[in-house]
Amino acid sequence: MAMKPTKKKRLTWLPQDIIELILVRLPVSNLLRCRVVCKQWDGIIRDPQFTMAHLRRARHRPLLFFQRGRASGKSFPSEAVLFDEAWSPSTRDVPVIDPDDFLCASCNGLVCLYSSNSTIKIANLATGESMHLAKPVKYAPQDQSSFYSFGFSPATNEYKIVHFLPGQKLHPAGASFSVIQVYTLGDDKWRDIRTLEVVSLYCVKQSGVVNVDGAMYWLTHDEESNWRRAVISFDLRDECLELIRLPEVDFADPAFANPFCYWITEIDSKVSVAAVQARRDSLLARKLHIWTLDNKVEKSWTQKYSIELPALSVLGPHFIYGDKIIMHSRNGGIYCHELTSQRFTIDATKLVKLLDFSPRSYENTQSYMCVKSLVRLDAYKKAGMVRTRKRKEGWKLKKWEAWEHDRSKIEELWRSGHRIQQRMHEMAHVIGAAISLNLPAPPDQNSPHRRLNWVEQRRVTDMLESHVDSLDAPWKVLVQAADAFSSESKKMTPAADQAKRNEEESEAGPSRPKRKRKPSSRFDSSTWTT
Repeated sequence: MAMKPTKKKRLTWLPQDIIELILVRLPVSNLLRCRVVCKQWDGIIRDPQFTMAHLRRARHRPLLFFQRGRASGKSFPSEAVLFDEAWSPSTRDVPVIDPDDFLCASCNGLVCLYSSNSTIKIANLATGESMHLAKPVKYAPQDQSSFYSFGFSPATNEYKIVHFLPGQKLHPAGASFSVIQVYTLGDDKWRDIRTLEVVSLYCVKQSGVVNVDGAMYWLTHDEESNWRRAVISFDLRDECLELIRLPEVDFADPAFANPFCYWITEIDSKVSVAAVQARRDSLLARKLHIWTLDNKVEKSWTQKYSIELPALSVLGPHFIYGDKIIMHSRNGGIYCHELTSQRFTIDATKLVKLLDFSPRSYENTQSYMCVKSLVRLDAYKKAGMVRTRKRKEGWKLKKWEAWEHDRSKIEELWRSGHRIQQRMHEMAHVIGAAISLNLPAPPDQNSPHRRLNWVEQRRVTDMLESHVDSLDAPWKVLVQAADAFSSESKKMTPAADQAKRNEEESEAGPSRPKRKRKPSSRFDSSTWTT
């Protein structure tokens, strides 16, 4: 007895909560494309709650920032290199970063950029959205990027820019400040907040500022501590300051001198302070002590790591990402090493080289935590502090024309080299020769982000030089194969012609014998009459 086919129920739509669970797992680049699928998806992705949910799942990655400067008689622009989950460096320029920008801070996928212009720029690295804000009216002539920072307050859901205004009074450690200028994104003015006492600006410049859990932290000078430093906390919600003393640590070690370098950083979402000691018999060998603030209320600290660095230095302000630490050498290499235990020595044989930044200076290189996010800026662009960008600035300035020309020339050489390689492969296929050329294809010339960054330019230049050197052997193979192919063709030409004639005759069929034609009697001269 035959069974009757049953109709299967098909799910023609998905509930919105299921769609959200699927979309929140996608990277930002895919989500930006998903926005054009339908209005429902666009509304989900643009929802601020979805943005925060996606942000909580995102993983922090290193962002290496190279400040503009001169090296080897050449001007280098400011550029950023981002690393993906596989620790591979990016190959394209970050469009929102101009050649004269300086990076002040990174928070929730947004960066705060400083330049000599009259504005501060806030930009999203993933979406390319940016806006320019007027600098505070009061700022010193020696104003610089290290006097600014940028953070987020989860309690108020506000982003704030902080500016340390240099003061006239001197601190025992040097430059100082007694006024903090604060701007909340969306407001119409900067606000001044006075500190209870003069604070060291030198420590801020040397050690940096971090934003952790709605507060900013930096170091100040403290003669009472054997660290000679203390931590200052600035709560972004209440906008109040608090002094946090560092633990008593015995740095006395006959093999190492007193700490000479300090960093304030973030490790596992906790404020951490690092001190570096140099070995007495070798200034290149160093020891790194890292302490973490476990409880802000009780002000309790725990030693996180004690690491010996052979001829290597850390990159600040962020140098620990998960189970890895980032370091640099003086010869221009940036490396990472696994954090194997609480106390260990860096094994040079286990270092992984991330990139080579020479001839740039390590003093102009910074490491920040970065995450790709969907945080939007359009809600803040109506504020009175927003300014319109000038028409001619950034890469359009005349001083960067030579750099742009060199960059375009490298890309054109890459495309020309790849075309030559394709022709050589076609020639080899025709004459039956075997050659091996592996120059990768260049990026699409019509790509919206086709500009190669500085690190990739250097790699491509080295690759093209190596490719040109490797062309000699395949070219010799092609020449020999072409000569052999030509001589063989000449030998085969007579035989081929005869074969062609025989083929034509066979196609025409057997030839008939020619008949002798008899002259007509009508035209015989003997029959002519006058």
